Amino acid sequence: MSEIKSVAIAGASGNVGPHVLKGLAEAKFQVTVLTRSKKPGAYDSSIRVIEVDYTSVESLTAALQGIDALVSTVGGTAIESQTTIIDAAIAAGVKRFIPSEYGNCTTNPKLESFPVYSSMAKIRQHVQEKAKAGKITWTVLACGGFLDFLFARPILFDFGNHKVTLYDEGDNRMSSTSLPNIGKAIAGILKNAAATKNRIVRTSEIILTQNKILKIAQGLRPDIKWEINTVQTSSILKEGLEGISAGDFSTPTFMKIIISTALAGDVYGCAYDETDNELLGIKELTEKDFEKLIAERLG
Repeated sequence: MSEIKSVAIAGASGNVGPHVLKGLAEAKFQVTVLTRSKKPGAYDSSIRVIEVDYTSVESLTAALQGIDALVSTVGGTAIESQTTIIDAAIAAGVKRFIPSEYGNCTTNPKLESFPVYSSMAKIRQHVQEKAKAGKITWTVLACGGFLDFLFARPILFDFGNHKVTLYDEGDNRMSSTSLPNIGKAIAGILKNAAATKNRIVRTSEIILTQNKILKIAQGLRPDIKWEINTVQTSSILKEGLEGISAGDFSTPTFMKIIISTALAGDVYGCAYDETDNELLGIKELTEKDFEKLIAERLG
């Protein structure tokens, strides 16, 4: 397909968006940020910023004129509203759409009916139907867990208090990629438009397990005594689903569903033994780099 030069981003101010923006800018794409309200100085002067109404196909269509690709990094409740973004992209003649679906098991068919995952599946199915009709092309980036979040927050380990809760005994494998490399991967997808057309692309800086991290941590700091507990991901998932059924739509309840599936290892295909790293220009972490990352958390 023809070369992609101009790229628009929806949701550029969230967790993933700034890194995608940087990755695209460094790859020399012409970048446009779609925003609900312009804030002076929020972006570099080289970035075009357009104020849009995300509920209006007309507003979005006007903003997307002359755009080759649209990358969505919207979060939370805005996931399902991407149907409007897709329809506007088609009306404007956008060639490629990348939906906001950045995780490790979001594309697993077993999870399509689950809360959180069902919204992503709905958007993926919508753009796939449009692609079959020849109206647009799509790519989904499966990137594993965000490496930055996993080490900065007490998800896999509570480094500050030297506590760890091992999920299913701690040997579940999970792919993980840092946010800067997710941005680089998005640029890699668009630089290789033909090779990434209408498919799921996978990137993984490292496949980790909690026991691997614990072993390295104990080797680096044998003086630290870890408080170790275990929990079954199936039990956490059951709690989360029962909470939703009972009408509890709180963040902790949704997090139970996300954590219990994303950390369940091979049950939901959380580790990528085959990746598109080379195509996207992503280098895997060396053991030395991984040890350095753990050492920094240990202080």
